[in-house]
Amino acid sequence: MKILIIQNKRIGDVLLASIIPNSIKKYHPNAHVTFFCYDNAAPVLEQNPNIDRIIAVKEKELKKIKNLVRYSKSLRKERFDIVIDPYVKFQSQVLSLMSGAKQRISYQKKTLPFAYTTQIPFLKNKVSEFGKAIDDRLNLVTAMDKNIVPEPYPQLFLSQPEIEHGKKMLEGLDDNKKTLMIGVLGSNASKSLPLEYTVEIINFLVANYNLNILFNYIPSQQDIVDEILSKITPSNKVYPGIIGKDIREFIQIMYHCDLLIANEGGSVHIAKALKKATFTIFSPYIVKDFWATFENEPQNQSVHLKEVRPDLFENKSRKEIAARSEELYKELTPELIIPKLKSFLKENNF
Repeated sequence: MKILIIQNKRIGDVLLASIIPNSIKKYHPNAHVTFFCYDNAAPVLEQNPNIDRIIAVKEKELKKIKNLVRYSKSLRKERFDIVIDPYVKFQSQVLSLMSGAKQRISYQKKTLPFAYTTQIPFLKNKVSEFGKAIDDRLNLVTAMDKNIVPEPYPQLFLSQPEIEHGKKMLEGLDDNKKTLMIGVLGSNASKSLPLEYTVEIINFLVANYNLNILFNYIPSQQDIVDEILSKITPSNKVYPGIIGKDIREFIQIMYHCDLLIANEGGSVHIAKALKKATFTIFSPYIVKDFWATFENEPQNQSVHLKEVRPDLFENKSRKEIAARSEELYKELTPELIIPKLKSFLKENNF
């Protein structure tokens, strides 16, 4: 049995979708699973024994029709038996339709005619303790085979040399302290807590907790990180020079950390897959019930503006909230975040 999983988009989407092959392989160990995704997210799938092949493509490349057709023809030649598509956008609809697979599974929404043979509804709300983003993906697995009891926990797989490399990168930290990774910025402005609030939260942590403190960010954000460093209280607890050069190296570093505090995004899902404690700060336009996974566990907690200022969301569509995301983020002040953060840190013995 040959299975194709199509999950383009970002790191978190791809990592969460990895529960699909993990679940399938438990019941169909001889199935051959191919995972099709964007190259920037592919590192979270590396060394996963439940994925036989990764096809990693550049997002800009796949947006060109000629390349989309080329990939579609290539996949068709492979004669897949089953396609599972959690992405359900135009690109993946074309790939699914042209694959020729007898069973093509996705969600119920307006799509290209005959793109899928099975379409299941998106859940309106989460139905398990794991979170809606997990529940929706597990439903795709059971749509393929109702006898499968799906595996809800995403996993990351590291080789021993990778583990050792991550440990080596953290040489110089105080071994008597636990290590905190702070995601100082989101992937864009609408997913980033205002700079002055980030500075205040870092200063709170430096002043009150005996931790090694690392930063996570991408190279294009270096100027903003330098500005943060210029404003925080100087401290030998902060190690700004320890930074992964890519996603895989971040995973190796995070493996040896104890805790992540970050804006919602891929780094949070990575930390959860590594079974690290996480405190997530949600952008106002992100629907928390969709993306707050595994918060049944005390080691995973979060804060969302809607919880503390529901009045700001009354009679507002998600589109309206998204348009005002940066403005609304200013309402999620450190005075609202820090009490929740203190409680979380106490509960998890930091």
